[in-house]
Amino acid sequence: MKVRRVLSVLLLAAGMLLPGALCRPAPALPDSPAARAIRAALPAELDPLRRRVVEAGAALLGRVDYFWGGKSEAVGWDRRWGTATVVDAPGSSTTGQCLPFGLDCSGFVSWCAVTAAEDPAAGAVMGSGVSGQWAACTPVDWEQAQPGDLAFFPDLSHVGVVAGPPAEGALPVLHCSSSLGGVVCSPDAAAAGFTAIGRPEFYSFYKNAIESDKGID
Repeated sequence: MKVRRVLSVLLLAAGMLLPGALCRPAPALPDSPAARAIRAALPAELDPLRRRVVEAGAALLGRVDYFWGGKSEAVGWDRRWGTATVVDAPGSSTTGQCLPFGLDCSGFVSWCAVTAAEDPAAGAVMGSGVSGQWAACTPVDWEQAQPGDLAFFPDLSHVGVVAGPPAEGALPVLHCSSSLGGVVCSPDAAAAGFTAIGRPEFYSFYKNAIESDKGID
């Protein structure tokens, strides 16, 4: 009887530990020469959270497909990306098709925020959908754009992340584009169709939260 009870305890412990043993850490974000070039161009004095937003977006260059309605609250790489999935969000010519899962434009921006802040709730702070993200921003002049600010189409049909300082008058922007097939970096935001810059309240929100945790008045 004693042996049987010991075996029962061992089996129970194994059953409880097995799921944890099978849990794998999320894969590291990929790297590429293009991502390294974007990181290298960022100003040294750039706010660390802005830097993390841009670096997160750059890590997905050429790696994640456009997927209508694609959202992710994963901190880091989402294992669902690339998996055949039915598009169930209405309003697209792809609705009902089975395509590699990825992100849409606002989903890309939200995921960058989630990964940079290491907080699944950060996507809601950044805003839901392009209109929601514009509403959660303060408009700024084009010349005042900083890496990590958001760039918008005039009809709020598309959004991206400013990827760096102006280069010869052109503002680079990371975005997940349906016409270009996924996450890309357009070297000239204006030429790509972006016309407005918004400064997300996301940065102030997390700065205040961090300072509050540190006891800074």
